[in-house]
Amino acid sequence: LAPFDLEIVAIGLPGSETLAVAERVAADLEAAGYSVLLDDRDQRAGEKFADADLIGCPVRLTVGKKTLDDGQVDVLVRRGRAEQRVPADELVARMGTLL
Repeated sequence: LAPFDLEIVAIGLPGSETLAVAERVAADLEAAGYSVLLDDRDQRAGEKFADADLIGCPVRLTVGKKTLDDGQVDVLVRRGRAEQRVPADELVARMGTLL
């Protein structure tokens, strides 16, 4: 059993747009009833991904500059390691099909 439904990994500097979007996404998902872990530490992306794998949340969302350029978030479903890009404004509606 994972301690959270999903983990959001924010890639970028503290105070950046990526962190603001990650916080907004986390708030939207929590309001929808999901338990969310937001990794906003000032660490390299590889360290955050390794820690996310160790924690074992069923879904990992990645918010970074590349994803924000097209208004989307990378979604990795742990079971099967299926990865896809989902528009940030559709995440809450599509979470039921991802979990």
